[in-house]
Amino acid sequence: MCIPNCYNMLVKSSTGQLKMFYVYIVETEDHTYYTGQTNDLVRRLGEHLSGGAKAAGYFRMHKPRFLVHVEEFATRSEAMRRERQIKRNRRLKMVLINERRDLHDIVEC
Repeated sequence: MCIPNCYNMLVKSSTGQLKMFYVYIVETEDHTYYTGQTNDLVRRLGEHLSGGAKAAGYFRMHKPRFLVHVEEFATRSEAMRRERQIKRNRRLKMVLINERRDLHDIVEC
């Protein structure tokens, strides 16, 4: 998994630049896993950490701690397809989990 500390996300497609989509797995403090997808990984992880209204409901009960997997896709439909595949197959999810990156290190740029 290659995510620099200050991960600079690609800008919106309205500027003519390529917009990427990400599927990610987050490990919580109680060692459960959440799979999601987004087009702005750092922003989304920050929302999860904040626990605010935009955070996934799952994180109200399970505090996010580590980013353990990220994949990049060219289209939202590819990312959504992969997210469903990972969510439906626990064995696949466990195989994909690798190096832990503390979410605070990624978000605090």
